[in-house]
Amino acid sequence: MLSPLTILAESNPIDHVLPQTVFRIGSVDVSNHLFMGTLAAILVLITFAWLARRITPRAGDLESHVAKGRFTQLMETMCVFVREEVARPNLKDITDKYIYYLWTVFFFILFCNLLGLLPIGPIAVIVGSILGVEHAGHLGHWGGTATGNLSLNLPLALVAFLMINIIGVRESGLSYFKHFCPIEITNIGMIPLAILLVFLEALGLVIKSTVLAMRLFGTMMAGHLVLAVFVSLIPAAGFLMYGIGASVVLGGGALLILELFIAMLQAFIFTFLTAIFISQGAVHEHEHSGHEHGQLHPEGDQHYNALPPEAVIAE
Repeated sequence: MLSPLTILAESNPIDHVLPQTVFRIGSVDVSNHLFMGTLAAILVLITFAWLARRITPRAGDLESHVAKGRFTQLMETMCVFVREEVARPNLKDITDKYIYYLWTVFFFILFCNLLGLLPIGPIAVIVGSILGVEHAGHLGHWGGTATGNLSLNLPLALVAFLMINIIGVRESGLSYFKHFCPIEITNIGMIPLAILLVFLEALGLVIKSTVLAMRLFGTMMAGHLVLAVFVSLIPAAGFLMYGIGASVVLGGGALLILELFIAMLQAFIFTFLTAIFISQGAVHEHEHSGHEHGQLHPEGDQHYNALPPEAVIAE
């Protein structure tokens, strides 16, 4: 039977970073990252379907509106944080219309990142070796961080790009496209400059969306590469394998704590930047239109914010 330290010493650490085929469906190879991304999506649906059942609001019963259980309260707190601290400062009065998309992005990325921290592969190898499974070492390919693969991050960025433009057009109409040309064309000689600015603004939007994917990919991949380098020290240590192995396990545990923080941070950053990019095209035009019609926007009106509370009430 293989010991956990022997498994670490005999395996190639890079195998746990790169995508590996774990099974096939017909002629389609299913990688560990594709499997983990699908698993994360399923867990998000199951988790929030279950949480929804924990809250059964009834008219006139305040107690029924309270989340039951610590885990339910934790998830509710995270939802409120994303809505009030991430989305509302950027999306302002259209927050509640699009918060569902931001919640979905945040929790999907968070679940992908957290699942990637679980040692699913090594556990499967140990269990397989105990049960006498033939070629149990191949089970080590299971698991992994789905967001450490551009094949998942680029579709996330593409959806963000589409949402930025769709929400912009929905909230601002065709005037949304005015911000692609920030100058007013007063004569025919300015047309080439206007075309260049439109091209640069459109290219900038594509680049910003792509950077969302590259930032998430680079950060999640880097953490696992560092762990892979640590693990590779075990076979290189020779007869000192067990002493070095113990140090690597302790150091890897400390890095995993750091990766836990990074997993949450990257979900926050992706969601926060998406909210900012949406607001750049939708909120400013929306607020400008509101002011033209004499509407008051407390969160975006500097004059409103400058007034004392009694003056606001009087107003």
